[in-house]
Amino acid sequence: MLPHKTKLHSIKRKLVNNITAVISLILVTIFLTVDLSVDSWVENQFNKSLTNKANYLKTLVKDHAGKLEFDFAGEFMSEYEQANPSEFYQLWHEQHTFEKSDSLQLYPGVDLPNIDIAVNEFRIIDYSLPNGEAGRAMISHFIAQQADDNTADSGHFNTMVLTIAAPTAALNKVLIIIDVVFVLTCIIAVFGVRYLVIRIVNRDLYPLNNLNEQIKQLDITETAQIINSDFKVEEIEPIRNELNKFITTNQQLYQNEKRLTSDIAHELKTPIAELISLSEVALRYPNDERISATYTSDILAISQRMKTIVNNLLLLQRAGSSAIELTIEKLNLSAFINNISNELQFKHPDIEQRLQLDIAEDLLVNVDKFCLHTILSNLLDNALFYGERQHSVNLQVTQASDKTIITLCNTLATPLSGQQLEAIFDPLYQLDSSRTNNQRHGLGLAIVKSLCNLNNFTIRAENKADSRLALILTLPN
Repeated sequence: MLPHKTKLHSIKRKLVNNITAVISLILVTIFLTVDLSVDSWVENQFNKSLTNKANYLKTLVKDHAGKLEFDFAGEFMSEYEQANPSEFYQLWHEQHTFEKSDSLQLYPGVDLPNIDIAVNEFRIIDYSLPNGEAGRAMISHFIAQQADDNTADSGHFNTMVLTIAAPTAALNKVLIIIDVVFVLTCIIAVFGVRYLVIRIVNRDLYPLNNLNEQIKQLDITETAQIINSDFKVEEIEPIRNELNKFITTNQQLYQNEKRLTSDIAHELKTPIAELISLSEVALRYPNDERISATYTSDILAISQRMKTIVNNLLLLQRAGSSAIELTIEKLNLSAFINNISNELQFKHPDIEQRLQLDIAEDLLVNVDKFCLHTILSNLLDNALFYGERQHSVNLQVTQASDKTIITLCNTLATPLSGQQLEAIFDPLYQLDSSRTNNQRHGLGLAIVKSLCNLNNFTIRAENKADSRLALILTLPN
C-alpha cells in the first residue's frame, strides 16, 4: 500500500483560485444581469411590435353611424396575406367574427383566442399558431373609431375585439444567440481573468521565489554570506533581515565550533603527548629508578588534568543545551560568597587578604544554588589568578527592587583590548598569561556565560580606570 501523501498548501494556488473566484463571480453576476436585461429588452421590443401592429389595425376599423367597416390593404402588410401566412389577425364584434386575415382563411374552422377583458385593455399570451409554430397573441378590446361623416351622436359605441398572432421563432432565435454570446463571453472572461491573475501573481511572487533561490545557494561554511536584495518589497524585507541575522549567527556558531574543536584537540593533545612520552621513556628504561619513582604520580597528574578538561567541557555542553534542571531557592548572598571564598583558599592561600567584600549581611536572592556557585567560583578564581597580587580584588553587591548587581573588579598588568573583552567569554579562549599554566583551560568564563543565559542572568566585562577590569553580573529579583 502506497503511503498517503499530504497535499502541500500553496500560497500561489490559493491566491490565484480566490482572486479568480471573486472576479469571476463579479463578472458572472454582471453578465447575467446584462443578459437578463437584454432578453427583457428584446421581448419588450417584440411585444411593442405587436402593439404597434394592433394599434394600426384598430385605426382601420371605422364606425359609420353604427355601420362598421374595416379598410385593410394587404399590399402594406403582406405578412397577413395567403402567400405569406406567417402572422394572423381576427376581429370580433359582439362575440361574432367580423374579419379574418387572408392567412387565417387557409385554416377553416380555426379561430384565434378571444378572452373577456375590459374595454381599452389588452393582454399578451403565448399561443400555438394555426400553422403549428410557437407564437404569441395579443388580444385587445377597443371602441371602433367614429367616422368623420357621422352627423349625429347616437350615444352608442361599437366595441371590437382584435387578436393578432405572430410567431416567436425569430424572437427565440435572437434570445438563444444572445444567451450563447453571453455564456461564451463569460467563459472566455473567466479564463482570461485566471490567465491574467496567474501572470500578475507570478510577477508579484518573483521576489519571494528569488529569495528562495538565494537561500538554496547559501553555504554557512563560507564567511560573510548574506541575502542581498536589489528590489526591496515591504512584506519580504522583514523576512530577509531575520534570515540574514540567522545566517550571520549560524556562521559565527560554525566558526566558533571549528575553533572550539581545534582548541579542544590542542588542549587534549598536550597531556596525551606527555602520557606517550612518559610511557615510551618508561618502556625504554624500565630499570631506571629516577623514572619509575615519579612515573605513577606523573601519570595520575596528567590524567586528572585531562579529567578536569573533560568535566568542564561536559558542564559547558550541559549549560548550553539546558540539560541542567534549575531549583530556585532563597540564599543569603553574604554567607554564600564567604563559603565560596573558603573553598578557593586551597588554590589562593592569600584570598583573605586580597578579597575585599562590600555586601550587606542580610541580602537575600532567589537563585539556583549550583549555578550561582559555579558562576561565582569561576569569576573569583579568574579575578584572583589574573589580578596583580599587590592589588586587592573588590566584590561589591547592590540590590534594587528588580535586580541584584554583583560587580567584581581586579587590577591587570595590561588592560584588555576591545577584541579581548568581546572574546573573554568564548570557550577555550585564554590570555597569554595563562597559556603556560597547565591548570588554566579557558573554559571557566564560557561556562559562566552559558549558565547566565540558562538562568536569565546577564554578565559583561568592561575596563575601568587604573587598568582595572570589572565583571558585572546582574541577577533579576
